[in-house]
Amino acid sequence: MTAQGKVPLHMTTQCLRMLEVFSSLQEEELERLLPLAKIRHYAKGEILHYENDEIECVYFLLKGIVKIYKVDRFDNEIFLYSIKKSALITEFSCFGAIQCFANAECLQDCSILSLDLNGLKELFFSSPAILMALFKEFTHKTKELQCVINREIVFDGTAKVAHMLDRELEEFNTLKKQDIAYMLNIQPETLSRILKKLHRDGVIATDIEGNIVVLNHSRLSEIYQ
Repeated sequence: MTAQGKVPLHMTTQCLRMLEVFSSLQEEELERLLPLAKIRHYAKGEILHYENDEIECVYFLLKGIVKIYKVDRFDNEIFLYSIKKSALITEFSCFGAIQCFANAECLQDCSILSLDLNGLKELFFSSPAILMALFKEFTHKTKELQCVINREIVFDGTAKVAHMLDRELEEFNTLKKQDIAYMLNIQPETLSRILKKLHRDGVIATDIEGNIVVLNHSRLSEIYQ
């Protein structure tokens, strides 16, 4: 596979079908997307786009992990969320926006499918099925961004940790504490203090393998609800 995304058409069709957003489309609709589609490999650490870059394509992650983040005026990274499965990368507002909302960086080697934005817009007038499929995906993206707003504006440090333990326990147990603190935009020392308190309160425990186990889900959810 080359950097220009030249891959056999049957492979591109398979990749489009892999994406849940397009999985229900008829073969005829997928064929209409083919001329707009390119697939490219990105190495770990490579930037897909920077904040304020002009939007020319809609990106979908086929394989790997992509980090979405912003940078404040002091050059500090502010983690927003990560994308870990076949899903939309481009923010939901792309059809009304001129510039990218945030930075996107590959945390692993990634395979990414892109669709030309202008060509996609033209398809909307003749293909309601494609329009509806993407509308549903953008609605899901909106909910994801609402969760980010809650986490960063409404939640304090304890609520952030409780929410992740309650909703993403498996991921929590696979990450290093430093990486968790980065994702939650809190200090590692703050994370340690919160976990110790939750242990003392009998909300969580640690098993023999060192993984966190939730003992009381109702008390945990009360912290952030």
